[in-house]
Amino acid sequence: MTKKSLHSLTLFFIVLLGLGLRLYGIDWDSGFHLHPDERMLIMVADKIHFFSQLNPHFFNYGSLPIYILKSISQIIDTLFHSQYANYDNMLYIGRILSTLIDTAVIILIYKISYLVATHLKLDYKNARKVSIFSSLFYAITFFAIQNSNFFVVDVFLNFFSTLLVYEIIKVLINKKISYSKLVLIGIISAAILTTKVSGVVFVGMAGLTIMIISLVQYKEHRVLNFIINTFVYGFSAISFSFIFMPYAFLNHQKFISDILAQLKMNSNPYIFPYTLQYVGTTPYLYYLKNIFIWGIGPAISLLSITGLFYLIYDLRLKIKEVKHSGIIVFLLSYYLLYFLLIGKSAVKFMRYMLPLYPFLIILAGYGIWRIQSTKLKTKFIDIQTSILFALISIAFLWTLSFLHIYTTSNTRVQATVWINQNVPEGKTLAVEHWDDRLPIFYNKDYKFEELQLYNLPDNEEKWSIVSNQLLNTDYIIIASNRLYVPLQRLSDCKKYKVCYPKTAHYYQTLFNEGAVKTKYGIIHFKKVAEFTDYPTLKFGGVKWVIKDDKADESFTVYDHPKIMIFKKTVF
Repeated sequence: MTKKSLHSLTLFFIVLLGLGLRLYGIDWDSGFHLHPDERMLIMVADKIHFFSQLNPHFFNYGSLPIYILKSISQIIDTLFHSQYANYDNMLYIGRILSTLIDTAVIILIYKISYLVATHLKLDYKNARKVSIFSSLFYAITFFAIQNSNFFVVDVFLNFFSTLLVYEIIKVLINKKISYSKLVLIGIISAAILTTKVSGVVFVGMAGLTIMIISLVQYKEHRVLNFIINTFVYGFSAISFSFIFMPYAFLNHQKFISDILAQLKMNSNPYIFPYTLQYVGTTPYLYYLKNIFIWGIGPAISLLSITGLFYLIYDLRLKIKEVKHSGIIVFLLSYYLLYFLLIGKSAVKFMRYMLPLYPFLIILAGYGIWRIQSTKLKTKFIDIQTSILFALISIAFLWTLSFLHIYTTSNTRVQATVWINQNVPEGKTLAVEHWDDRLPIFYNKDYKFEELQLYNLPDNEEKWSIVSNQLLNTDYIIIASNRLYVPLQRLSDCKKYKVCYPKTAHYYQTLFNEGAVKTKYGIIHFKKVAEFTDYPTLKFGGVKWVIKDDKADESFTVYDHPKIMIFKKTVF
């Protein structure tokens, strides 16, 4: 077997591993649509029908992923006379699409890391090592695995932006660009823009790179060719943006209104209840903490940092040797600009940084190759091989511990079963607004009190209403940390312009004392059930649990939220 065949076979098994890991948890919510963004996108897709109704009437996200989902669902229905193009079944088609498209990123990372390595003057063997390590690390990165289990636009944005990087790097290698390549890059740019508007950062970098190459490529008629190339790229991007998302043009007022609302949200964490979690968080550092601890894990994070230092060091040493050092400069600039622009956002959902992960993974691949290539031997042990084995093992075990959350049913489903089995018919359940109501399903005659705990002002009038509700309540159901974490933190009215001192006190006394103080007196509640599904590893009688309560809310709240149920005992 030739070296090329061996590397191709290795990549095949890595892709197969990545696909298997992504398919493993695809039914994580038992089909109950428990991811709110996924739920919304599928609701929009359900109203689309090719070609009689194409207006999504929704532009918080781009239309392209919605059109892809609906068109594939309709094609399946037509070919197999099935009924998949509906709300329930599109959930699984959407997740399979996310899985396949994120698996394709593994291949792109392999190709990009190889190009980067060869242009750092690595020989074929070592360049392939870098690309194998990089693709392997992305295949086992849990955050990528987790998001591929959701039909969300960020997975598509990650794929298109990585594909754009790959095509631009090939252009930089050739130092020239054909009209066909300009059209291709224009199509990819259109796909990015019609997936998520924040992708304009990548499109802007691509456009700037094309302009620079156009000026360098020609010795004669430079200005004319610059204008032609810019026009071909721009016309392609705009034309295909219209094809992929026509109603952004045809219904531009609604499009602009929705985009402005999203921009306003990202500059003001107070604007929506579900963004209060980000009040007081530090730009950039908040993202970095969640990326390196939870996103790619400590082992790959260490390698990524190592790879970055080595990349800069090696580039400095070889700058005169490396013919195409512009590739490295482009790669660093491309992702650094994205991080700087998106990282300053007031709202910091972890998935916003998903397009940065391929770059971090490539750095990790380069970092582990540099460690492996350093000759550190003692009489008894090959040090770098031991380090290599230890880090890869830790990365695998880290991911396996998080995959544990898919070995049991979702905690919301578990809580639902418990409620149906243990809470008598006719009881009143207090649930929190802006969260998924529990139980998800029931055949008993339960009554519900919805606690409006986000409401402002947080004063006596509000708590008079809540007190009446609690007086009539038999059970309090806290379905996640969506409310109690941010509202307890926002207790200081001198520090925050929106504050919840009374609500914070309610949670503190409920959790610590099992009591709620109201105008009617003290109502006692006892915690009777708690459902958690922390990342876990088990070896024989040894059990290792990673408590990820401190992670970004969006990392835990969809597929493994902590749920608490309190029962009224004394009034």
